[in-house]
Amino acid sequence: MSRSSGRAANFRTLYHGQATVGAVTGYGLFLIRRSGSWARHWSSINAGRRPVPPPPLVDLAHETVIMLSVGTRPVLGYDVTIEDVTVRETTLVVTGVERRPVGGVALDTACSPVHVVAARFGPQTFADMLLNLRIKPAETAGSS
Repeated sequence: MSRSSGRAANFRTLYHGQATVGAVTGYGLFLIRRSGSWARHWSSINAGRRPVPPPPLVDLAHETVIMLSVGTRPVLGYDVTIEDVTVRETTLVVTGVERRPVGGVALDTACSPVHVVAARFGPQTFADMLLNLRIKPAETAGSS
């Protein structure tokens, strides 16, 4: 289920939720084009889960996996969503939103939001990657 910007989705969601806290070795925007790299990232997202679920199937000859991780957050209620993936000349442009909890959150459970998508283009070289990430309060997730 992808939350698209209203255009025909040029990607499909492979995973949208929480990584095992502390499991993702880094945060950022990751471009994954090889099966070994996909397996390592998937294992990282699911570290500590037993058994580790099998990774979603991806045809890396025709799709590129893009993972957006914002790292560990101190409380529950954070979410990150890739909304659009486009290519402008030699630049991969990923547009997303991070939703943050609003006020009075007193939970001491950390979270590690991540969104992984398969973009509908095969492995190609990009000179640059650009991430446009908006930050919104979680309560206003439905408004623009």
